[in-house]
Amino acid sequence: MKKRQRIEYLLVSIMMIALFFGSILLTNYFFKKELLSQQEEYLQKKGTLILDQLSPEIFINQDFSVQEKKLIDHYATDENERLTLMNAKGTIFYDSNNSVLHESRSSRPEVKAILSGADFGSALRKSATLKKELLYLALPIRENGELVGILRVAEETTQFSNSIQSFRRYILFTLGILFLIITAFVFLLLRQKNEPLVTILPVLKKIVKYPDEARSIIQDSPEWNELYQTVNLLSQQMSQTYLAYTSTDEQFHALLDELMIGVFIIDVDGKLQLINPKMLEILTIQDDDAGKDYFEVIKEPALIHLIHQVITEKSSVHQEIKLTDPLNDMILDMSLRFIEEDGSNYQVLGIAYDLTRVRQLEKMQKDFVSNVSHELKTPVTSLLGFTETLLDGAKDDPETLNQFLEIMQKDALRLQQLIQEILQLSRNGKNISYDDQDITLHPFIEEILRSYRKTIKEKNLTIKIIGNETLTYTTKYELFYPIVKNLVENAIQYSQEDETVTIDFGFSDTFFFTVKDNGIGISLKDQERIFERFYRVDKARSRHSGGTGLGLSIVQNYTELLGGSVTIESHLGLGSTFMVKLPKNS
Repeated sequence: MKKRQRIEYLLVSIMMIALFFGSILLTNYFFKKELLSQQEEYLQKKGTLILDQLSPEIFINQDFSVQEKKLIDHYATDENERLTLMNAKGTIFYDSNNSVLHESRSSRPEVKAILSGADFGSALRKSATLKKELLYLALPIRENGELVGILRVAEETTQFSNSIQSFRRYILFTLGILFLIITAFVFLLLRQKNEPLVTILPVLKKIVKYPDEARSIIQDSPEWNELYQTVNLLSQQMSQTYLAYTSTDEQFHALLDELMIGVFIIDVDGKLQLINPKMLEILTIQDDDAGKDYFEVIKEPALIHLIHQVITEKSSVHQEIKLTDPLNDMILDMSLRFIEEDGSNYQVLGIAYDLTRVRQLEKMQKDFVSNVSHELKTPVTSLLGFTETLLDGAKDDPETLNQFLEIMQKDALRLQQLIQEILQLSRNGKNISYDDQDITLHPFIEEILRSYRKTIKEKNLTIKIIGNETLTYTTKYELFYPIVKNLVENAIQYSQEDETVTIDFGFSDTFFFTVKDNGIGISLKDQERIFERFYRVDKARSRHSGGTGLGLSIVQNYTELLGGSVTIESHLGLGSTFMVKLPKNS
């Protein structure tokens, strides 16, 4: 901007100087021309006056009388003027400044004009004889229409050059003052013209560079005040709009980052224009892959096929796909939408919802319903079968009746236990308030073991309790009791004959309770699902032992309610060790 201003000022200065000198030269030229015209008119009148008093015979005879000589000398008394008489061929026969001069002057412009038939001839030049600048005027002398001689009157330019110089000085001074005023006025106009640019342009540049900061022009200018106020308002509105846009953009990206749904956008060039962290996790790609071609980044063939289909058909697709990556076994609810913008621009919006856990829960629900139905059906069928048998007459045989009633009692008890454990799991204790109680662990475990004395005796098991006999633990009894009972029950039921069950408890960083058996053990594959409801490692043996398949689910659920965790260490044929860790004060 400043460079442009300097160029403008320089051009205006050059133009004004050129106009100034041009005006001086032009005015001087016309003045000089007018002055010369006036002098020529003066010389013409003077020459005509002389001719009126001279006889044409003087030019024919080239001689004059004494009276005529006095008259001619009288007109030639002025030293600054020169009178020359010539014959019809332009040869001098009299010159007031040089009496012996008798040369031809036919080549002189003023003489040539007369010889060519003009009424008069004039010329301004330096005299070769007098070495002075003279204004020459020649008049023809005619007799009966024929040229008989030439009268030439000359005057030194010094007679009127002083007037030219005075006029030139006057014009120079006057035009100088005028052009100074005009130049100042032009520069003032330029300054006023550039004032808004000089004031506003830096502000606009700062507004563009720092759109979040409002800028103001604080100047009092009647001509441009409205413009300045408009720029201030524009700056304020732009700052507010930018801050609102930035805030909205930050909120949008924060929302995308926190979404549990994967989102990506592919632009018209096939680049991943936007991708949120959840989608990065789903597709197992890196954050720096954003901006690359989608077919280079996305490795899932089914997803690439869907994207290509959406772009080709310019449509929307909603489909469930399963990732083929063995390390990322996921089921996705994939929604792709073709968004057409102005012209040939478009975007593909992809939204992916991870259905893996949902499908797992659905499967677990189906398994749960199936297992519950099966577990309930078995004792109910047994009860119905033995009841019908008794009604058909078996009740009349005391031995058969007693045997059937024992079996029916066992199935009824098993059915009761199953229902109670299902109710325990359904309550889960989250919305129930339990009071803390001090439990002396050693007698507490012995009391639970008394319920399994018959099984322990039948298998000839050795129960080994490790822990301080006086150790007390404060916890919620209603939740802690099922944990210990189910772990002890599992260890006794799955132990081989003549084996040892070890129960350990105490405090370290946390409170721990460990039950170890030397039973059938659990494979690594089964350990992943051992805490699922109704899941059994050996279904036939579990059912034969009276298990419901809910014990370990209860252990895990109640342990978590107490703020702890349960872990398992087991190998097939070598037994299992379950460890529950709880806070010191649960």
